[in-house]
Amino acid sequence: MKLAICQSEIKYLDFEYNLQHAKKAIHEAACNKSDCIVFPEMSFTGFSMNTKLTSRYSNSSLESMKSFAAADNITIGFGWTEMQSDNISYNHYSFISSNGDIILDYIKIHPFSYAGEDLYFKGGTSLPRSSMFNVDFQCAICYDLRFPEIFRINPDKIQAVIIPANWPEKRLQHWKVLLQARAIENQVYIIGVNCTGVQDGLLYSGGSMAISPDGSIICNCGDKPGLYYTDINPLNVKNIRKNFPVLNDRRRELYNI
Repeated sequence: MKLAICQSEIKYLDFEYNLQHAKKAIHEAACNKSDCIVFPEMSFTGFSMNTKLTSRYSNSSLESMKSFAAADNITIGFGWTEMQSDNISYNHYSFISSNGDIILDYIKIHPFSYAGEDLYFKGGTSLPRSSMFNVDFQCAICYDLRFPEIFRINPDKIQAVIIPANWPEKRLQHWKVLLQARAIENQVYIIGVNCTGVQDGLLYSGGSMAISPDGSIICNCGDKPGLYYTDINPLNVKNIRKNFPVLNDRRRELYNI
């Protein structure tokens, strides 16, 4: 599977601007024969706890991505906000195939309480898995990366984890180390998708990357916005696990998973 990582410079809370830039990126990725393109967390608004505002774009996000996916015959991964009531909002990341089907919809499990995210968002309660182009995958969002437990539940049933984020520059070293650790621990491809630019006074400096199941960095997007490409080969996962069968030595009865 050829994957396009869109390390976008998100213009804070400017949905139309970000959507039009996404449309161009989607078309460019399709022209470069990508099977799927992935965007950062809250792809078209940037990270905000003003859920009354960001949730206004929920339907537009979903319908636009369905249209763009069909037009360019590509699968799209993108983030959006859902508000169910004044007190309950969800941070979603969805994958829409070229025929308009939502093949995976994930809700961020761990709101970032350090910044008060838990006051505005309710955490998800499931870890859905799906498949695209013969790759079995799941998703995590930003702060979820700090919780290795969710990656250890069924690592032998997936070959890739896609992790969209709005991860600030001041903790970028944590991002890089944790992405690599999750790949090594679980012998899976890890694809981290971060943004660049300034949002609400916070600096974001990219650092998106793809890491192979043996822990080597196979795509490093640096600190500039743009499209970056990588290949995900499920056979590589199988061979690495066969030649170095770490997962076979888990003591699941002691881990409570």
